Amino acid sequence: MIIYKNAIIKLGVFSWKASECNVMGDYGSGTAIFLSIIAGFVMLFFIDGLFVYTFTGFLATYLTRPDRRSAGEGGTASLILAVLSFASGMIFGPEMPGRIAGLVGPDVFSLSVGFLIVCAISLLLGSIGGYIAVKAFRNDVDRL
Repeated sequence: MIIYKNAIIKLGVFSWKASECNVMGDYGSGTAIFLSIIAGFVMLFFIDGLFVYTFTGFLATYLTRPDRRSAGEGGTASLILAVLSFASGMIFGPEMPGRIAGLVGPDVFSLSVGFLIVCAISLLLGSIGGYIAVKAFRNDVDRL
């Protein structure tokens, strides 16, 4: 359904202009990133992380204003979500028997390399999701 900019819709006593009702999100980049991170946290409880990072990047880019839309918002949102998820994984660690936990010592090198790999993968997946959103909705800027 195409909504024209100056159309007025009347339903009983209610009426509004179609220009006031946007089909897409019209948020600033900070608000769009925040909203997509919240949606990503909710999705992490139900779906695997790789898809969630891509969807978070897509959602952040989709919610951004059409004139400021780029894949960078998606990469940023996905990166922030990955860092917060990594930090919560450090606080709420896995359940291990006492014997195994005593044998495992802290390894700073593996921790830092794992952190860098998680950041790189999430940035890449979020940017891919943002790129898909930019390419999928580029005609909406011309129509408005």
